Amino acid sequence: MKLVSVETPEKSVCKMTFSASAEELEAASNAVYERTRATYTIKGFAKGEADRAQIEADRGEHTFWYDAINDLMDKDVPALYDAAMAEHGFHAVDEPVYDLVSVKKDEGFVATATTALQPELKLTQTTGFKAECVTPEVTDKEIDAVLERRRAVSAELVPHKGPAVKGNIVHIDYEGLLEGKPFNGGTAQNQTLQLGSGRMIPGFEEGILGHKGGEEFDIFVTFPARYHVSDLAGKPVVFKIKLHDVCVRQLPALNSDFAKKAGNVDTMDEFRAQIRQQLHDGKHASALNRAKDAILTQLASAAEGELPSVLVETAYQQEMERFQQQLQMQRLSLDRYLSQVHQTRESFTAAVRAVAEKNTRARMALLQVAQSEGLLPTEEEIDKTLSERAERTKKTLEEIKAATNVEAMRRNEGIRRAADYVIEHSTIEEK
Repeated sequence: MKLVSVETPEKSVCKMTFSASAEELEAASNAVYERTRATYTIKGFAKGEADRAQIEADRGEHTFWYDAINDLMDKDVPALYDAAMAEHGFHAVDEPVYDLVSVKKDEGFVATATTALQPELKLTQTTGFKAECVTPEVTDKEIDAVLERRRAVSAELVPHKGPAVKGNIVHIDYEGLLEGKPFNGGTAQNQTLQLGSGRMIPGFEEGILGHKGGEEFDIFVTFPARYHVSDLAGKPVVFKIKLHDVCVRQLPALNSDFAKKAGNVDTMDEFRAQIRQQLHDGKHASALNRAKDAILTQLASAAEGELPSVLVETAYQQEMERFQQQLQMQRLSLDRYLSQVHQTRESFTAAVRAVAEKNTRARMALLQVAQSEGLLPTEEEIDKTLSERAERTKKTLEEIKAATNVEAMRRNEGIRRAADYVIEHSTIEEK
């Protein structure tokens, strides 16, 4: 492969173009074929017996190209890239973004690497910022809520002699029958179930209501039409139930015994005071983090200059991915979330992009502070950190270095130290 050109399409962005000849692509594709031929099953041939022409006739002439391109890029581009960066005096602040421009059998391929370079920002202020740390007051209602959660954790199950009602805990055996025969996954013993929890298919928990411990009975239900087991979807079944017992969850009294057990203190007054302090500490930590963020936001506002668009775009994509992962944990889609908060997708993405731009500006400002104040870690500090990592993972220092982007590690640690420096040389007023 060879380096074709080095361009700066915009300030603080470098774009390199690389190419490989048709002969290089062919040789690399053949190497991929030899490496992977045993995995291909082609009609009319035993697995691994088809030759390259037969595989490409079945799957397309491009079958081996993309692995071949990756192999060539991995082998040749790093050295070409590093040499060009050094020759032009470029300082990257992120990993390059690679794009495949074109690929043809008789021409080879062309690819680009677009890299964000460190921007030259004018920092009108780096220290002496001011922010308020406003810690909300802890209310009795919040303390009561914590106590109720602690009571729920310490609750005990006690037998209930009456008929089962919603909210009771039952212990059951059950056997499901489809057309009179047991079906896979339909039988269990000594299962604990809270009635009304919705754990079971519709009608199952409702069928237990009104029965008492020791009873045996049948429940007639129908599986949902979209049930995940297709053989059961929409089918009527019978569950034979043996109800061992019915229990209620008994909460402990809020007395000195509970205070000793749950809080390791002698009285409820002491326990409430302990909870109040814990809640206060949590609120204060959050308020302090908000104040620190406010200082770094002021630093970002004091950093004038153009940011590399590719760097902002990467930060934007990371913010979007992080937010969508949070939504997935809540089983929400982005569209449903936006409908709940009455926000359009356009305004939401604009807000996320603004956050990404602010955070990127702050990071680049902090990198300049780290450089000017001598806060970047030394080679000795880097080696010490990597040696400790090697010892923990039972690898050699050379292996760890080979798997680590040392310059990214140096930048990130310098940015972290610079954030501490800026905050330490600013004022946070407690409110």
